[in-house]
Amino acid sequence: MATISSRYPVASSGGELALRTAGGVFLGVVAALAVAAIAGALGLDLGVSGAQSPFGAVPIVTSTVVSGVGAAVAYAAIVRFTDRPVRNFTALSAAVFVVMLVPVFAFAPSLGLTAVGQAALVAIHAAVAVPLVAFIIGAVQL
Repeated sequence: MATISSRYPVASSGGELALRTAGGVFLGVVAALAVAAIAGALGLDLGVSGAQSPFGAVPIVTSTVVSGVGAAVAYAAIVRFTDRPVRNFTALSAAVFVVMLVPVFAFAPSLGLTAVGQAALVAIHAAVAVPLVAFIIGAVQL
């Protein structure tokens, strides 16, 4: 593979990638919980509530951690097999983000989410995706 310089440094070790991922997951959890708290504080009718609600702390934290692990694994594979890992990972992340919105619009209404609830879920997805990608590619340094 050819050496290509990038504006963002590629993680030099698994430990560095884990640290970046942890930072992105932490900020993603904080941002997603903030979005959910704001929606709750405003008294918005999100639809489903209780144990089935995707707006609880446990589902938000769990899905963010799983997303972080998946993103780190994908980034590690992209670094290993491509010459432009930042560009390719960013493109993959954008594609995954769009695919993750399909259930929000296709299945969430049948589960009781309102249009406002769907918009809140999109905001939560974005609140997780942006810091996670920024930390993993090295745009944000710890």
